Amino acid sequence: MSEENKEVEQIESKAVKDAEQTECEADKEATQIETKEEQTENSADKEENEAGKEAGQMEIETEADQETDQAEAEEIETKDQPEVAATAAAIPSDVFVDKSVYEQIDKRKKGKKIAAIISISVGGVILLCYLTLSIWFSFHFNKNTYIDGQNVSYHTVKSVKNTIDTYMSGYTLSVNGREHASFVIRPEDIDMTIQAVSNEKSIKKKQNGFLWFLYLNNKRKDYKTSYEVTYDKEKLYQFLKDQDCMQEKNMEKPKNAYVAVDKSEAVIIPETEGSYLDTDKVHEVIETALEQVKATTDLDKEACYENAEITADSKEIADRKKALETYLTVQIDYSIDRVSWTLDASTFGSWLYYDNGKWKFKKKSVQAYVRQLAETYDTVGTTRTFQTYTGRYVEETGNRYGWAIDVEAETKGLREALASGKSQERTPEFSQTGAAYNKYGDIGYSYVEVDLSNQHVYLIIDGKLVEDSPCVTGCVKKGHGTPDGLYSITYKESPSVLRGEDYETKVNFWMPFNRGIGLHDATWRDKFGGDIYYSSGSHGCVNLPYQKAAVIYENIYAGMPVICYY
Repeated sequence: MSEENKEVEQIESKAVKDAEQTECEADKEATQIETKEEQTENSADKEENEAGKEAGQMEIETEADQETDQAEAEEIETKDQPEVAATAAAIPSDVFVDKSVYEQIDKRKKGKKIAAIISISVGGVILLCYLTLSIWFSFHFNKNTYIDGQNVSYHTVKSVKNTIDTYMSGYTLSVNGREHASFVIRPEDIDMTIQAVSNEKSIKKKQNGFLWFLYLNNKRKDYKTSYEVTYDKEKLYQFLKDQDCMQEKNMEKPKNAYVAVDKSEAVIIPETEGSYLDTDKVHEVIETALEQVKATTDLDKEACYENAEITADSKEIADRKKALETYLTVQIDYSIDRVSWTLDASTFGSWLYYDNGKWKFKKKSVQAYVRQLAETYDTVGTTRTFQTYTGRYVEETGNRYGWAIDVEAETKGLREALASGKSQERTPEFSQTGAAYNKYGDIGYSYVEVDLSNQHVYLIIDGKLVEDSPCVTGCVKKGHGTPDGLYSITYKESPSVLRGEDYETKVNFWMPFNRGIGLHDATWRDKFGGDIYYSSGSHGCVNLPYQKAAVIYENIYAGMPVICYY
């Protein structure tokens, strides 16, 4: 049984129950009327008359309702609802039936019929459109169709054929390369002929026009026209050889990326591409392009150029940079007595070079730096202005006294210090040293003065006079005059024997400062000072009284400056 019939039965059942309830209420009302008639006769008569009138009216209304129900049942029958009509006929004549129920059922049925008609109509239109497009695509290429790289979407087979014919008739191959290198190969340059083997028709057969909707996405479908190509290879090779970009003299080799120092920082210098072509690879690429009848080919994209072996983004370059950064943090803090300076990457950065997996320092660069240090800080051979104990200023040059950097030894030592990759303090390697090194000079505050003009010796310790004494220096008359200049005590010895060509003398205190010339006691003399030195002087040494020589001996040390002046 249909849902509509079920619904009708439920409505009818409700209507019957409502009718029965109405009948019960009528019986109760009649009983009440009879009770009133027994109590009051006059009232009963009047009420009976009125009840009779009301009963007549009810009968008239009941008959009218029955006629209406009958008419509605007949109307339902006429609308092809036999089951509903039969059910309605079975309803008692005194039962009320709601007419709107049947109207709602009727409207629903009409709505379903209209929806069915619309659905069929829309489906027909869609089918018609599909068939129309399918027939159209049977003669046109589908969306996103490319032939030999050309977009032929929605084109007819005939128009594509014309395009291919035009392409073959005017065919040229454009060859592009680096640094604006380019040339064009024409069929007549190499005796080239072109014949299409697979054409546009065979490609169209691969597409089903009735499946055109599968091509509506953005996925590209590429097809290639097959060609039969012939050309003269010897002419092709000669043509290529004649091109400027193919000549060795015009090619530039690629350069690898590397790490360098710029303003004390490690920087990566990218590789350079160059323009050096692999001739065999060029022949292979161009022959393939000709056989496929390509319009263009790019020698760079086809990897015809030699490329750098080491690129800027390689791990090797990253490791080099990291190692270099370690060296660039190194500082060498130099000092000579009270003079100091610092060597850092701002100076030695340019000395670094990479070799066999290691950063190294150029020997020539290090050596040049050490020589510069020697020129700056060496004092040997320089002229000093010296204030004597008596307040007089003299200028003396000391070729045997002062500071002298050992260039070879310091070059080696500095390279090793830098190669360690660690910051450190350093004093240069010297071939000889002075007593002091400060802004005032290299003599310091402890020294021996020999005043040759006044024949007097002064011992100064830490700026204070400790001892002074008259002396006798070399005999000027015999040509043994003591030379002036700046020297230092070579060593001291007690006792000692002095030997010469014609003498051998024992002394108690020997303090040489200029080869065989030195300070010593002269016990054989009873007088010192004055002009004795001029005619009865020594062989060049500075003779001193025993006691004075002993005091000086006790206070001097090897390396103490000795200034001899007139």
